[in-house]
Amino acid sequence: MAVLVSSLCPLSSWAGIQIGYIESAFSLAGRDVSGFSYLVQSIPYRFFVLSALFGVIIYVFVNRDIEPMIRYEEEMRRSSLIEASEDQEKEGNRPPARWYNAILPLVTLVTVSIVQMYFDGKSVDEENNIPATFLNCVSHSNSINSLIIGTSVSLLLTLIMIMSQRILGLSKLLEHFVEGVKGMSEPVMILVLAWGLGIAMSDIHTSQYIALALGDSMPVEFFPAIVCLIGYAMSYASGSALGTQGIIFPLVVPVIVHLTDDEEVYMKTIAAACSSSVFGNLCSPIADTTIAGVLFTGCPMLDHLKVMSTFCIPLGIISLILGDLLVGLNLYPSWASYIVVFLLLASVYLVFGRRPGRQSLLGQLVTRTDGRFFSNSSLDTSEENEKLRLIQDKM
Repeated sequence: MAVLVSSLCPLSSWAGIQIGYIESAFSLAGRDVSGFSYLVQSIPYRFFVLSALFGVIIYVFVNRDIEPMIRYEEEMRRSSLIEASEDQEKEGNRPPARWYNAILPLVTLVTVSIVQMYFDGKSVDEENNIPATFLNCVSHSNSINSLIIGTSVSLLLTLIMIMSQRILGLSKLLEHFVEGVKGMSEPVMILVLAWGLGIAMSDIHTSQYIALALGDSMPVEFFPAIVCLIGYAMSYASGSALGTQGIIFPLVVPVIVHLTDDEEVYMKTIAAACSSSVFGNLCSPIADTTIAGVLFTGCPMLDHLKVMSTFCIPLGIISLILGDLLVGLNLYPSWASYIVVFLLLASVYLVFGRRPGRQSLLGQLVTRTDGRFFSNSSLDTSEENEKLRLIQDKM
């Protein structure tokens, strides 16, 4: 869930790196563009990420899950027959939980970044006699500098708030700051290497070669779907969303610029690269989020991969066909794709999904028609499932 939201937020560390990728890739094709504007306008076409969010929302509201995820949930509930250990930290040892410590820095980050983008772009528009509308100002602003200023102000406010409330001392603050810088070192190195890769491919005219090799043999409308497939494969193999984008953008964007002037195709291609690269971040065995999830939850690696693959692979296929392919071919608008995906996911959860210790709607229909080929463990009459119900009622 966190990866999905981070990849969509235009005011995050992810966005800063993606903006650099986009602007660098277009510069290889001889075009000076606003990476922030392209990034924001590509959000409606990020079919895998938004479809995954739909799946999470539907799961929360229908309170049902599908195989094999529901089996793992039942196993966890069985283990809860033994009361959880009471060795939690005492309240006095915990830092005070105050809502404004989270909200105020976030609001400051968004507000300062947007205001800075507006005034920065406004000065550019006035110099070039362009109408200073909000969209024009944001499009012509230096978005990376604006994000840096917004982040710096938000960070300063956070430090002041923590120190004024005596939550942490100065030494601890500096220690956590250094740890945060360490965490950003990997994506920064990936960004630098991606710039180097892009320059190298520009020098040997990679995009021109691919564009000439393709010629008119493949319609550009297929490009988003092809980029999506490449993103799935590369992100799963590397386990890094930003690393995948660092390779895809300098390779694909100059090619698509040479093949067409259609801005909508640019948006769909950028969205396909940003969205499909998240696939491996969710279910690759070498992804940092996979390793962190296993460590923090205590879930066995193999079980975690089975659960995430069951969720991500079908969703990736659905979003590729109903989104990147069919919308890329202009068969219907992007919003119609989300309606179809939402209805399809809701139907799957309602028909095939079930609650712990209960049957799915399909299982109930088969049982009522004397098709009793399910195992006894899946029937409501089993003693074990009765225990699960009792546990569920208590939780």
